[in-house]
Amino acid sequence: MDKNDIGRAIGVASLAFGITDMLFGRRFGQGIGAGSEMGGRLFQIVGAREVATGIAGLMAPASAAPVQWRLAGDMFDLAALGYIAAPANPKRKMAFLALGIVAAVAAADLLAARALKGSNRGRSTKA
Repeated sequence: MDKNDIGRAIGVASLAFGITDMLFGRRFGQGIGAGSEMGGRLFQIVGAREVATGIAGLMAPASAAPVQWRLAGDMFDLAALGYIAAPANPKRKMAFLALGIVAAVAAADLLAARALKGSNRGRSTKA
């Protein structure tokens, strides 16, 4: 898979995640025990970030930067979900499931960022 394919795949996935989070954020928030209001807003904000990084990834598919931005967002998401998965949460198992999904996505983003960054090594930026 060449770097443009990797960047496009991550960009499309980011758009899909973002649109889904924005549309179903309240349901997701309620499902993990964060509440439909607060949790819903959190998912909608995350969704907007995903859409923005997805567009950036599609505009510059060979660049590692949008994937690195996604990875930074993944770290925020993991921290937020870790907080939500507190022992007092009656839907803690669902919060842990969401945490696992985000961890898997973060691992994929890390591998993609490394592949994109590695493919730019050794190239001269001077004309």
